[in-house]
Amino acid sequence: MKHLILLTGCLLAAKLFAQPTARPVSLAEALDLALSNSAQIKKAQLDRDALELRLKEGRAAALPQIHAGLGLDYFPVLPTQFLPAELFGGPGDAYVPATFGQPWQLAGTVRVEQQIYNEAGRRMAPAANTSRALLDLLSARSEEEVLYNTATVFFQAQQTEQLQRSVSANLEKLKTLQRMAELQYKNDYATSTDVRRIQMARTNLETQQYNLTNGIRALHQTLQFLCGIPLDETINPVQELANPAADSARWMALALEPEASTEYRLLQRQTELLRIQAHSLRAGNIPQLSAYAAGAFQNQRPNPNFFESGRRWYGLAALGLKVDIPIFDGFRRRTKIDQISLESLKIEEDRQVLVRAKNLEFNQARDQLLGAIQMLRTQVENVALARDITDKLTLQYKEGVAPLSDLLNTQTAKAEAESHYWQQVFGYKLAVLRLLKATGQIRQIAQANQ
Repeated sequence: MKHLILLTGCLLAAKLFAQPTARPVSLAEALDLALSNSAQIKKAQLDRDALELRLKEGRAAALPQIHAGLGLDYFPVLPTQFLPAELFGGPGDAYVPATFGQPWQLAGTVRVEQQIYNEAGRRMAPAANTSRALLDLLSARSEEEVLYNTATVFFQAQQTEQLQRSVSANLEKLKTLQRMAELQYKNDYATSTDVRRIQMARTNLETQQYNLTNGIRALHQTLQFLCGIPLDETINPVQELANPAADSARWMALALEPEASTEYRLLQRQTELLRIQAHSLRAGNIPQLSAYAAGAFQNQRPNPNFFESGRRWYGLAALGLKVDIPIFDGFRRRTKIDQISLESLKIEEDRQVLVRAKNLEFNQARDQLLGAIQMLRTQVENVALARDITDKLTLQYKEGVAPLSDLLNTQTAKAEAESHYWQQVFGYKLAVLRLLKATGQIRQIAQANQ
């Protein structure tokens, strides 16, 4: 019975302290999750929805406008009017004061207006499609930023993990070497200094491994934040790195087209929108025509009992056209047009700067990619050479031919060569990302992982 209780307790403890299985996340999945959960992209979509509501609000001005009103007035003192005295048989140059109306007056009105011709509004109509295209481009730019940032963190996490694997492998070899040196020390084939030197090198690697582990944890949490994955989950970014630069010719063939970039098209849409606004303001000098229909009813009483039976209500109806002719607005419209002209000049300057910046970014990205390809090839050869030398010196040390100092130096050189190799692998990946971003092909990021 005691054994059964002990076994049950061990199983429960093992289940309690078992590490959760890491969720494998590919680059394509990380990018999809980031696009689906990005607050920046969701806000861009909300801005797009808000634009549709503003456009709907603007179209309301072209629909009939109906207004109704009801007014109740009380006049403690009725207004006095002066009538010609000749109406009552008096002299022609005299006037007779007369009081009209009742103290209590109730009136209701209904008025309908419909625009018939408004040139300023007609010229502003194309701004709807331009504004939609502008916000669509802003949303696309947000997606590109999310893709670039997510892929960068993904590759940085991968790089740090590979460095940790390399350090762990070297640490295991150093542990084996330490056991060998301790055995030789017991048999008087090595000194205590040799053992301590290996221990010191091991401690340095363990410190490096600890720092890399912390870095991996921070990068994983950042990636989970970008992808919308809860932080209490464990993820494992995965990708194939058998031949990291196999697609280099494909990316080197990319060409720069600044006019096709999202930023350049944004500036074009902004210029187009300003031009439409200027045309609409100029059309504000053209008269506007509208039609109206109005109806009213009125009643007056000596007391507030308006619904007394037998009393008559008096009505009024009118139909007509109204022409609004702008004559002088204090140069307000012309000042606005001048402001729009200045904004257009600023956008033109931004466009020229953007073209130069894109050329600079493209050239630097290509140079970085070329350098990464060359250095990657060099590091492949360097790692192979370092491993070969280390294997030979390890064998010579076991036979007592090579000194420990040479073996430790070789182990350090091999670790550095492997570290530099993985830095170049992901340096190549990041260079591809930068080139894709410069050429406006950032959506091909997932293919850069294949």
